Amino acid sequence: MKVYGIDVSKIDAENNKWDGYLSNYRKDKVKRLKRPEKKAQSIGAELVLNYAVGKEIGKKPEYDIDENGKPYLTNADGVYFNLSHSGDYAVCVVHDSSVGIDIQKMKKFDAAMIKRFFTDEEKEYIEKSKEMKKAFFEIWSKKESFIKAVGKGLRIPLNSFSVCGDIIEYGGNIYRFKKYTVSKQGYMVYVCYAVK
Repeated sequence: MKVYGIDVSKIDAENNKWDGYLSNYRKDKVKRLKRPEKKAQSIGAELVLNYAVGKEIGKKPEYDIDENGKPYLTNADGVYFNLSHSGDYAVCVVHDSSVGIDIQKMKKFDAAMIKRFFTDEEKEYIEKSKEMKKAFFEIWSKKESFIKAVGKGLRIPLNSFSVCGDIIEYGGNIYRFKKYTVSKQGYMVYVCYAVK
C-alpha cells in the first residue's frame, strides 16, 4: 500500500493550464464548484491520482465511477485506489485490495454530530479523551475511510458500526486501519483496507 499527497494551496484553479491533465469528468466537476479552494482541491485530487496510480501501473489511469459513487480503474485489474481532500491537501492511496482514505483538517466541530453519527463506544472514547477535537476527528476519519473501503458510501449508517479498534469486520470481510501524517499540523489521515 502506498499513500501520496499534494499541497493544493499553490494551485491556481482559474489557470487553464490544468485542463490538459484532467479528465472530462474532473473538468465538469471543477466548473460546478464555486469556491477557488474547493476547485484547487478537486484539481489536486486528480493530479495526485494520475501521479500515484500512473507510477503503480506504468500508464495513465483510466477510471469510472460506480453506482455508489466510488471511482475504480478501468485499465488495471487488481489495483484499487481512493481519494480524499481537505484544507491544503489532496491524498490518494493505491493498494491491491479494496481501500479507502480520508483526510480531515481538524477545526471546530459541532458536538451534536457525536450524538447523531457515533456509537455509544465512540461517544465514550471522545468524552474521556484529553484532546476531544483530536479524538473526534480520529473517529470521523476512520469512519469515512471505512465506508469508502467498503464502497457503499452513506448507505451504511455511520452509527451502525464502531471504529474504536484497529480492525473491523463487515460483510464477511476484515478491514484494518492505518494512520498517516502530512507535513502540516492539524490534519487527521486514516486509511482502511480489506485484509486478504
